[in-house]
Amino acid sequence: MARLRTSVHSSLIVILGGLLIGAVGLSQTSVAQADGPGRLGAGAHWAAFRSDVLSPEFFFKSIGSATGSHLDDDPGAWGETVGGYAARVGSSTGESLLQTGTMHGLAAALHLDIRPRLRRHSGTGARLRHAVLSPFIARTPTGARVPNAPNVAATYGGALAQARWERGRWAPGRALQSMSVSLGIDVVINIFREFLGTPLSRD
Repeated sequence: MARLRTSVHSSLIVILGGLLIGAVGLSQTSVAQADGPGRLGAGAHWAAFRSDVLSPEFFFKSIGSATGSHLDDDPGAWGETVGGYAARVGSSTGESLLQTGTMHGLAAALHLDIRPRLRRHSGTGARLRHAVLSPFIARTPTGARVPNAPNVAATYGGALAQARWERGRWAPGRALQSMSVSLGIDVVINIFREFLGTPLSRD
């Protein structure tokens, strides 16, 4: 049984790794090109939301999170059954939808452009730094860089809501931990995009 569990874990890691690489091919509608400053309209925010929901990244984060929770039998009340896994996938997908919708709604309300602006820099260190900071940077209509409050707030809010509906109580500490993991995944995906994706113009 232990050998079977190890084999299953290894297979899942390979599958999820492939999904992560596939997320590099995220539709370019959600990646800002060399656009000039300006306020995004409702259509642009809706297109970015739709692109995020239909992207490999969305699928990777939902399935990856659910698979990790299932392997940890968390929450334990759902059990390590097919039904329990389906419940975790549904919970993770619901959290991702809530987070993505809230993030784009806040961005629209605050008139911020939260699309990643991936560019090719001259040095490896600069490229790595740009990829790591990208999830935490937004732009105003004038092109100024500001903290990406919609992404951080929506990620925490989604994790907090997920903990509430899974356990029937608020768990702010657990939500903070989940937020850190989710933002960490964003960073990893951006690194893959920066070094393996289609070259873009320099920032």
